[in-house]
Amino acid sequence: MKAQEILNLLEPVSLDADISGLTEGVKRCLPHIREAMRGIDRLYQRQMHDRVPEMAEAIDSETPEGRAFHYLNGPYNTLDNHKPYLPDVPELSPGRNVYPTDLGEAEFDRYLEAHPDEREALASPYTAIRRDGERLAAVPYATFYAEDLAPVAAALRRAAEAADHDGLATFLSTRADALEGKRDILESDADWVRLTDTPLEVVIGPFEVYEDTLKGWKAFYEAMLLVVDREACDRLKRIEEALPELAAAFPTPSGSRPAVGGMAPMIVAEELLTAGEGHAGILTSAFNLPNDAGVRGRVGWKQVMIRNVMEAKFNACTRRIAKRVLSAEDLAVTSFDAYFFHVLLHEISHGLGPAYRADGSRVSEACGKHYSAIEEAKADTGALMLLMKFHGRFGIPEMSRHTVGASYFSGLYRSIRFGLHEAHGKANVIQYAFMKEFGAIYLKDGKLGVDPEKLALGADRLLDELTGLQATGKTEDFEAFLSRYGRVPEELERAVADMEDLPIDILPVFPLEREDFLD
Repeated sequence: MKAQEILNLLEPVSLDADISGLTEGVKRCLPHIREAMRGIDRLYQRQMHDRVPEMAEAIDSETPEGRAFHYLNGPYNTLDNHKPYLPDVPELSPGRNVYPTDLGEAEFDRYLEAHPDEREALASPYTAIRRDGERLAAVPYATFYAEDLAPVAAALRRAAEAADHDGLATFLSTRADALEGKRDILESDADWVRLTDTPLEVVIGPFEVYEDTLKGWKAFYEAMLLVVDREACDRLKRIEEALPELAAAFPTPSGSRPAVGGMAPMIVAEELLTAGEGHAGILTSAFNLPNDAGVRGRVGWKQVMIRNVMEAKFNACTRRIAKRVLSAEDLAVTSFDAYFFHVLLHEISHGLGPAYRADGSRVSEACGKHYSAIEEAKADTGALMLLMKFHGRFGIPEMSRHTVGASYFSGLYRSIRFGLHEAHGKANVIQYAFMKEFGAIYLKDGKLGVDPEKLALGADRLLDELTGLQATGKTEDFEAFLSRYGRVPEELERAVADMEDLPIDILPVFPLEREDFLD
């Protein structure tokens, strides 16, 4: 796929955000945070391949190739299984650049078995692996990326000096320390969860492991900057307070246990800028962080809904896709509210269900490279189950199961178009294939129909399957499950092909990318 073909898949959208409620001191810190985030782009690119940061400096941003590079944050097309779309670009290795490029999974597993005392450091999300003679050395990110982290930390400290909000200023300063290894990064993540009165959400550091297709362990750098809508947050308090009831509805089979902590604040915000893995292709509509089960169990996590991004995606893409794929009866009942609350409950569901197995091992490590696809499918299916079960309660609006189901599949088809073979794509295929086999969906005259009652039962059944895999699954169990439900059905490939004239996602211009935004 060429650069212009990638851009043709996207609907250009200029995102807006209201910063009129910010104090002058908080506004003054925004350019410094923007500078730090530009450094995060470079860090993420270096994690993908050593050559990418230099390519970013050389490429002309006014050309189609440059615009595609900026959208994907590199020369690898996340919409096409990370294939290079520029000439003379090397293929990505499964471990990207955080492992030796010649290290295969079998060799790594043999080394881990032979050196159990080194496993913790080698498996850490925050170490890069390099060869040291016959050994594999685990180098802390703060050391390995010290040169690139220094300007990021310096910009965050300048932002802290400018900010006139004590909590935000303290967090920015201590986060800079954590990135440079002067403070424990997990304690810094916990500080971010505890920071509940901030006017800005500043997410910056190594978080998601999607890019590590060797083992699914290593975190990649990203950043997101958002302005908080405090009134909208207050309206979601009822759901936040109902977390124990929602958690009780989630299966934790075979002695597994969740990582439910003391806090799970729900944040509604508008995005000002993204960077790193957060700007690598498809823009997230919401997120749930931190991922570390220890922090989640001891302190909690935040669920952040990005309203300006959600509305842009729904209007530019989801509505148009729904018109193409759904029957007239199902199309008539779709709603933005159902989409919004499914995304919200998806983020909540990441914090529910198995986080630890009965033997104390972390589910993320036990599932390895299969974790991301299974976890994303679990969060989607868990959100569907919770919507079906609890709509009209705990601050979740009353809506019919038909509305929930039709809106859910509208979003699923949109997500499927991001790529059928990466973690989210595999998760979507699992859901589609399972619900089709269960009889919860059917095709008639080329259009998708939903059986709402079977869909509710199917959500319960699939959630049992997924949490069971997380709790006890072995490699052969994951492979058998994915062999059955992870293969892309022909009609789904045809449906995706038939939507080629529709935008796959938005091509955003963020508020902080506009020169006049802070004037």
